[in-house]
Amino acid sequence: MKLSLALIATGLSGASAFSTVNNNGPRSLTQLNERQPIMAGNWKMNPTTEADALNLANGFTALLGEMEDTCAMDDVEGCTEVVLFPPFPFISKVKDIVGKKDISVGAQQVYYEDKGAFTGSVAASMVKSVGCEYVLCGHSERRTLFSDSDVNINNKVKKVLEFGMKPILCIGETQEEYDLGITKEVCAMQVSKDLSGVSKKDMENVVIAYEPVWAI
Repeated sequence: MKLSLALIATGLSGASAFSTVNNNGPRSLTQLNERQPIMAGNWKMNPTTEADALNLANGFTALLGEMEDTCAMDDVEGCTEVVLFPPFPFISKVKDIVGKKDISVGAQQVYYEDKGAFTGSVAASMVKSVGCEYVLCGHSERRTLFSDSDVNINNKVKKVLEFGMKPILCIGETQEEYDLGITKEVCAMQVSKDLSGVSKKDMENVVIAYEPVWAI
């Protein structure tokens, strides 16, 4: 899959919408057609039980089955890839359900160490082993509520790539930064720091998601 410059998110269980960042004016149809569109839903810390998660997965799969323009990752040119990000405890069973309709699953975050005494953390190898193909990196809630620094986010991006998954790098400005008119500068700085050391080749497997913090 070519470098995706947008992640279009559905409103599943409190998921927020991602939109494109474009500092150079409107993109041509040729440029837009070079990437496979992605429709993704971040479930955040929802729903509250496994039963509800499986019901949601079944309902979404049935709904998606009525659509003809969705497909699996890198599958058919011109169709829309669909990705879901359930909470960690539900990933495996949700994948069993949605995978039948070629819907991908991802992890909402990982830690950049492979293993060790990091209570409460989850390694990239762990989510890879249960079928995750994507990992969110730098989500605004992780940045603000859990003090996820650009250095840590950069380490996570590179760790996700190391394990053959696709990082979805979330960037975006706060309300204050928006009011100051420095959106482009903030996003450019986040991209520069969070993708430091990522090769041009690896960028083919990176998705950049623009998510203004004030829009959540």
